[in-house]
Amino acid sequence: MNMIRAKGIPFIITIFAILVGLGGTFLGVQAIIDPSTAIGYVNGADSLAVTWAGRNAGLGIALLVAVFLRNPTGYAVAFAGSIFREISDILDSATNGGGLVIGLTVFMIIEIICFVISLRASMQTKEVKAALST
Repeated sequence: MNMIRAKGIPFIITIFAILVGLGGTFLGVQAIIDPSTAIGYVNGADSLAVTWAGRNAGLGIALLVAVFLRNPTGYAVAFAGSIFREISDILDSATNGGGLVIGLTVFMIIEIICFVISLRASMQTKEVKAALST
């Protein structure tokens, strides 16, 4: 288990990061290839769908790279980006009927918890301690 875990990052957060990373990357790449597969796709909005796809793929890859590098700072950065993705999705859902607001909010709360734990682990690394002391 320790071979994929970053120091200070609980194993469950590593698994969550892998699942969210794979899911975001898969959904993003799929919608880049075929914009009509983007969640919430509207006819004629191919450009918007590709932009959405790139955002999801990029954030997914960021999480996977953080896991691969076993770097708690990478986790914190990737989760911070994911939190802002959820904020924009929650705002969009709220203005379009609100069907996904509760689910997205719960998911965002989980990401906030992961972010805080990752940030705390990052603050314990020698590199971050050295950077903060200068």
